[in-house]
Amino acid sequence: MDRFAADPASVRNATYVMILITVSIVLVGGIIVWVFDRQDYPDLGSALWYTLQTVTTVGYGDNVPTTDIGHLVGATVMIVGVALIAILTASITSVFVEAAQRRHRVGRDAHESDSVDSLHRRLDEVLARLEAIETSLTTQDGDPDAADRPEQGARR
Repeated sequence: MDRFAADPASVRNATYVMILITVSIVLVGGIIVWVFDRQDYPDLGSALWYTLQTVTTVGYGDNVPTTDIGHLVGATVMIVGVALIAILTASITSVFVEAAQRRHRVGRDAHESDSVDSLHRRLDEVLARLEAIETSLTTQDGDPDAADRPEQGARR
């Protein structure tokens, strides 16, 4: 439980907690049915078998309680069993969704990185061409400041 409190989003931790709760419900429910419904469940083994097959939603129908306490325990165990299946299914699905999102992010990040690299290369090319043009203009006029004064260069 401490591990679950520290990281409740972990699938592994959620699974451990659900297994612990399920085993506890089977044991406690089996003991309660055995203690309060000795007519239907004369030994602890048959009571545990009843709660185990109920929590797994198998429910063969060969062990059916006839008392209210047996029905209450059965209903509680059924709800926990369905919750266990739902939570495990959701946890497994979330793992697959997260893996797909991670793959998508990696692909997108690689594409963005390639695009940025391409833009930097093109910008470097543009800057090099501008420098070449400035150098050409400066050497043509022989005046290093001629590139800064285009109207004077046009009059010559």
